[in-house]
Amino acid sequence: MATTKPSGLRFSESLSGYLGRGDDHWAAYEAGHAANLHARFWITVQIPDMQAFMGDPEHEAPLSGRLTVAGMGYSLPVEDGRIHLFCSRGEGKHILYYLPFHHGDQRFLLRGEKRLSRRKGLEAWRQMTTLFAEVLQQPDGEEALLYRGVLRISLPQVLLQAVSFRPLGTVNPVRFLADYLRFLRFSSREMRR
Repeated sequence: MATTKPSGLRFSESLSGYLGRGDDHWAAYEAGHAANLHARFWITVQIPDMQAFMGDPEHEAPLSGRLTVAGMGYSLPVEDGRIHLFCSRGEGKHILYYLPFHHGDQRFLLRGEKRLSRRKGLEAWRQMTTLFAEVLQQPDGEEALLYRGVLRISLPQVLLQAVSFRPLGTVNPVRFLADYLRFLRFSSREMRR
């Protein structure tokens, strides 16, 4: 009996903002903005097996891309990145980003979190477009916080993300449409929980 080959989809996203030093993310954002410490990343998320992704409570998927952090480098490659879409942490849902990269011979991690609560309307939009980010140095398995701040996705970037979806594992447009609609239903449902 023939088994159906897994299929899924990929999509791209870009966020930008400011990173600096401060007691919290917003204070660090303001300090970074004043010092023009701009940060940005461009990533592509790949979900090669929609069935496995849906069954995973962490909804983890690999990502690739590039990032820019003022004072550290421009268009640095992300190495073995990953995202957790709508995973549960405490009382709420979160979207977690892990973007490891190298600067010189040292290893760093840009770690980000979108914090989602049961809000509607404009507040839900703010939560889905705001990423609380940190840059960590990772010498010898340790982690040292260098910067923190806030990155955002603009309306034009949201529109570009919406049209960036492409099939993985299939050339059948009907199957891609089914995977795409399944992903949209999943996202909509998780945002309301």
